[in-house]
Amino acid sequence: MCSMLRPNEVGRSVSVVIPLHNKAAYIKRALDSVLAQTHQDFEVIVVDDGSTDGSEITVERCTDARVRMVRQENAGVSAARNRGIAEAHADLIAFLDADDEWLPTHLDTVMRMRQRYPECGAYATAERIVETGSRSRTRTFPTIPASPWEGIIPSFFRTVLIDGDPVNSSSVAIPKRVLDRIGAFPVGVRRGEDTYMWSRIALRYPIAYSRQVGEVTHREAECRACNGPLPLDNPILEHLEKALAEGRVRAGESLADVAEYTNRLRINHAMSCITAGLPEKARVHLRAATSTKLFSRSRRLLYALTFAPPAMGRLALRGRLRRAKPDSG
Repeated sequence: MCSMLRPNEVGRSVSVVIPLHNKAAYIKRALDSVLAQTHQDFEVIVVDDGSTDGSEITVERCTDARVRMVRQENAGVSAARNRGIAEAHADLIAFLDADDEWLPTHLDTVMRMRQRYPECGAYATAERIVETGSRSRTRTFPTIPASPWEGIIPSFFRTVLIDGDPVNSSSVAIPKRVLDRIGAFPVGVRRGEDTYMWSRIALRYPIAYSRQVGEVTHREAECRACNGPLPLDNPILEHLEKALAEGRVRAGESLADVAEYTNRLRINHAMSCITAGLPEKARVHLRAATSTKLFSRSRRLLYALTFAPPAMGRLALRGRLRRAKPDSG
């Protein structure tokens, strides 16, 4: 439990970065879950990103010497994470959203994987999702070996294509040397800024994953960033297209899988453009996705919708903007 806010100590093995914006109802739970870790050698950096609901008061009341808060004007979650990275003393950065929580062995699992797989660019534990009404589920990934497996994900882009993203912003830890090479979280991207980071890492480094559940994502929490609309553009598209053109994909990943992942992003952006009443822009994305095999049916349907009245397009796509998945059959 939070026990006086004093200057943080240098030399911790992990820096925990928590971006905070108007999460007064949840930040204590997040902090308590960090302080309850079986691995206790850490510092916690809470970046208050211009909260207006008193969220910072809970942090100020925390008297654990390892916890400190930095404050900035509201600039978005990516800017808050980047500020936390800049403030960190450790050479491993673990991230936790203010409305989520860790199970007690999360950091122990991360540290074990880091010792076993020092070449990796990121380390993530399995996720439990709590939905509205307290229903919970643990995500499964058929392309990753079954529990109690722990190791390097065989093909990150294949897993994302078939099963969804095994890495999220509350389950991941990234070495600072990797962040120095890859670059910061993209500021100004409304959604997908975390996916942008994982993809950039996966193009250069293997990613380690543990089937042991270490993190709880609370989707019942209010004002989650992932609840907003998809962006019409995303910098990862340009990054992936350049990597494909130059053949810059690490050994162990397939160029074909990276290409299909890129096509999926194009399909997602086309859906957003149709919903926003921008059919011409949607057609640009869809024409660029002509090589797709997994999403060919979706591409044809979306292309037809670009010639339909805008209201019809929005109605047809209602509920489908979360993620384009491979066509079945």
